[in-house]
Amino acid sequence: MSPRKKDVLSAATATADSSVDTVEKSTRKLRQKARVERIHPIVRFSLAVFSSLALSSALFSLTTGITLGELGSVSKHLETWWEVGGLMAWKAVEVGLAWILGFDGRDVLSFTFLTHLPTYSLLSTFYGLRPTTTLTSYFITLASTTIPFVLLRNPTPVHSHTTAIPNRSILQDRPTTIYTTIGATAIFTVTLYLSYATTWLPTKLVTHFQDLPDITAVHAGPAGLPVVFLTLLPAGLAARDFLFASSTGASSSSKDTKKEKTSTEGEYLACTVYRKTWGALTKKTQVLISRTALLAGMLFVNTVIQVAGTVNRVDVEGAMAWGTVWSIAALVTGAMFGWIEAVDGV
Repeated sequence: MSPRKKDVLSAATATADSSVDTVEKSTRKLRQKARVERIHPIVRFSLAVFSSLALSSALFSLTTGITLGELGSVSKHLETWWEVGGLMAWKAVEVGLAWILGFDGRDVLSFTFLTHLPTYSLLSTFYGLRPTTTLTSYFITLASTTIPFVLLRNPTPVHSHTTAIPNRSILQDRPTTIYTTIGATAIFTVTLYLSYATTWLPTKLVTHFQDLPDITAVHAGPAGLPVVFLTLLPAGLAARDFLFASSTGASSSSKDTKKEKTSTEGEYLACTVYRKTWGALTKKTQVLISRTALLAGMLFVNTVIQVAGTVNRVDVEGAMAWGTVWSIAALVTGAMFGWIEAVDGV
């Protein structure tokens, strides 16, 4: 056999092997999807909520040796049943909301990372907790919320590499991923820096966070920007995935994006207003606006509940001030992604 024929035969064999691997992977994913869909939706929802609560309680109990009781020194002592029950109910609300909105495991990971970031950032920056304590607690929060969704819900088309979606090339473009991540990180960094530079947030920290051990971060000035930027890079990546990737991947085709501008005879006023406002927006814009509003709202509400409800000697007004800073950063980040998506071809 000539060398050329051998090369052709080798190439054909390699192509066949890769095709077989692709088919096997697709078959495994289809089988997993079928197994998940056999479970009734209500049962899956209940399993997601209760397994998240159970996993969180179990992991926090098992890691007391790692945290060395540091969390207890800065946490409020919840003595009544309604205080403990209220926090558990809020955890169930978080999981239930993510389930109802159709989030998959990756969505939940990014969403939970961002909504709990203000709380753990506060503990690590101003309360001097060891990195192992903060990261362990953060990991438990993320794992207990994300794992049930990974097991009980199939990936959305945006996060499924086997599904054809619009703008797949943009989402897989590495420079675009880097630039959008850096942009989101910069917004969070500058927002925090400006809030420290004014007298408003430092005053709130001193007056509403009693016996705050360390406020040197407030007075770090421009010299502290590089450290803050590097620590917030994961937040920028999470914001990019939750806002930009999900909305860009939801872009409709040209046929779907054509909106009827003329009014319909006998149409209710509310329907007309809806059609000419929200209904006139493209699918990607609707997804971006709704997710940005959800993220900003949950950043504020979750921060108030977690900080005022669990951190010792912090009142609601102080928690609201801290949550407002992060909510503003989320809104500005969403506006930046909207500006990017307004470019032709995105």
